[in-house]
Amino acid sequence: MASSIRETICPEKRLLLCCARTQLPPGFAEEIRKLAALRLDWDYLLAEAARNSLRPLLARHLSACAGDLAPPQQLKLLADAARTNTGRCLILTAELIQLMERFHEAGISAVPYKGPVIAVQAYEDLTLREFEDLDIIVRQQDMPRANEIVTGLGYRPKFPWVLSVGAGSALVPGEYQYRDLSRRMVLELHTEGTLRHFPVTPDLDDLSRCLAPVYLSGHEIRTFAPEDALVMLCIHGSKDFWERISWIADIAELIRACPRLDWNAVCGRADSWKAQRILYLGLALASEILDARLPDDIGARVREDRVAAELASEVTQRVLRRDQVGFGSAGRFSFRRRMINGTFAGWRYAIRLAIAPAEEDWEMVRLPGPLAPLYVALRPLRLLRKYGWSGGSDGPA
Repeated sequence: MASSIRETICPEKRLLLCCARTQLPPGFAEEIRKLAALRLDWDYLLAEAARNSLRPLLARHLSACAGDLAPPQQLKLLADAARTNTGRCLILTAELIQLMERFHEAGISAVPYKGPVIAVQAYEDLTLREFEDLDIIVRQQDMPRANEIVTGLGYRPKFPWVLSVGAGSALVPGEYQYRDLSRRMVLELHTEGTLRHFPVTPDLDDLSRCLAPVYLSGHEIRTFAPEDALVMLCIHGSKDFWERISWIADIAELIRACPRLDWNAVCGRADSWKAQRILYLGLALASEILDARLPDDIGARVREDRVAAELASEVTQRVLRRDQVGFGSAGRFSFRRRMINGTFAGWRYAIRLAIAPAEEDWEMVRLPGPLAPLYVALRPLRLLRKYGWSGGSDGPA
């Protein structure tokens, strides 16, 4: 953590950042003890750990380094949360294995990402990353069959009419979300059509040629190679304006866990998706906030992109504030516009996302298939109502 950052944030956030990693650098155990000995707002600390999905890591390091200094009741709450997370991780992992088997039997090419696979790939421990749902990428053409499989397993689609005959091809959600309320399961299926926050539509056939194995409960699961996963994680974090520290930790931990990362392949993938600045932004945050070690040449590229540095500074100031404030509509548009290299390309990307209809637009008013293009006009009005012009509620658009 850069000294300039350490000096400007509250001790609770400093303690959270010290613990937001699987391995403590030299001197961090002493820093954790020093911070834990202060008169901290422990309720705030635990609430922030929960909001940023960092309770397992906080529980691990706080107990190991300052178990005699932290209040016993707070330590117990953290231990209970970590134990609950372990059980949840195991249940979701078993569910993922079953889903992948069903897709394979049906001849559907499916690739899981985030969730259990990034927990193993980056954190090297399934239980150290909090996740509440499963994310699987399939081809758009396979969605009807995939829908049959997951509904046959007891899941119900959030928008059952999206795949109906009369819905029209214009209604492609941000993700196809399914829920099994009896088991508290949430599944999100993504396709090349739903990954709208990619500056360029990803070629799933090309991605599928570079898969890497991870092992979940003794089962080999194929997921994206670390080089591709790194860029995808940066796009995911930028999509939601890096509102959780855990998304920055994903980047830092993947870099740490893959010392032989092919950085030429990383940059090549970012170039092919027109996501160079998005990658640099994620790397800057991981380096400045969580001490990720970048190769000298990659670090130089990141520092040379002044806009990426400005965006990283804005994110850092926002997520490390004691009271985090979300973007308004104008701020969201400006941030997205600057994420893309090139003035014209940046404006085109921001405008596309500002007018591309999403699930909340459909909930506001139901239009028949032939009138679906009118959602383009309704979406900006809905965003202004939700976020206001200069500030509003948090959450993805």
